[in-house]
Amino acid sequence: TGGSVVLPCSCADPQSTVTTFTWHFQQRNQWIQVFQDEKYSGRRVLFDELSPTNRSLLISDLRTNDQGYYRCMTEPNIITYVDLNVKGCDLVENRKTAVVTGYSGESVVLPCSCTELQAKPEHIQWNYFKENKHKEIYPNEQIENYKNRVKLFNPNTPGNLSLHISALTTEDQGHYQCFVSSQQVVAVRLRVEGKKTCVHPINLTTDQPSHLTQDSTTSQLKLIPQHHTPQSVFILLGVFFSVLLLALLAFTCWRCRGSRNAKKVTTDGEELKREQVNQDDVMYSAVVHVKTASTPAHTHSDPAELTEYACINVKCY
Repeated sequence: TGGSVVLPCSCADPQSTVTTFTWHFQQRNQWIQVFQDEKYSGRRVLFDELSPTNRSLLISDLRTNDQGYYRCMTEPNIITYVDLNVKGCDLVENRKTAVVTGYSGESVVLPCSCTELQAKPEHIQWNYFKENKHKEIYPNEQIENYKNRVKLFNPNTPGNLSLHISALTTEDQGHYQCFVSSQQVVAVRLRVEGKKTCVHPINLTTDQPSHLTQDSTTSQLKLIPQHHTPQSVFILLGVFFSVLLLALLAFTCWRCRGSRNAKKVTTDGEELKREQVNQDDVMYSAVVHVKTASTPAHTHSDPAELTEYACINVKCY
């Protein structure tokens, strides 16, 4: 419903020309000409009037009573039958009650929509139950209090029938009704509460100079908001101290290893120094060995040949 449809009717031969044609709609076992029925007034037109072979029918703003059998008759006695099905608006949560909460001074949306959002209902009406009867508030505002405060939430979507109410008051609380037909009704119960307020806990402390006496009339009250430390701060502190502890352990291990290496280097140096000292204690002396055996007078003895050297290792303690 609410949309448009094209009922096809054209000649099989594109070169042929249709001189006469008629469109009929079957109603109560009778065929009624579409172009003579007032219910189609302003809603029916040929889909392509310039084409001599295309006699398709365009029907706009479809209604549920447009559903039925149609026929297109052209010369010579060629008939095309079309069965048109029109799907209306079936409300979501039909015959049920929705509960909505709003706040004074703000806006609220009362839900109501068709299962097919492109299906436009033929009739839509919002009612408010007051004084033991339903009074229309949309589209006709029978209650003065709702004037210029109600509208459809999304008028660009045919199947969205939700109602938007602005500047809520406690008087708006009550029962509402989204009425499409006697078989398609959704009820909404609206509760209006006071304005939302944000309450922050505070501590009251007395700040009084020491040189003043205890006097309640001169006490100054300071409002100190109570701040709650986020849990993430404790997590970050835990990570920080863990990393600091690991760094301290790593530094301690490094110092211990460096001390051992220094001690080893010192020991090696002392041994090397001791060896050098031992080498410095070595003394060399020349010992002359003289043979006492007599030699012939003519024989000349070389003192160098008679000299022998011995190495004496002397250590001083």
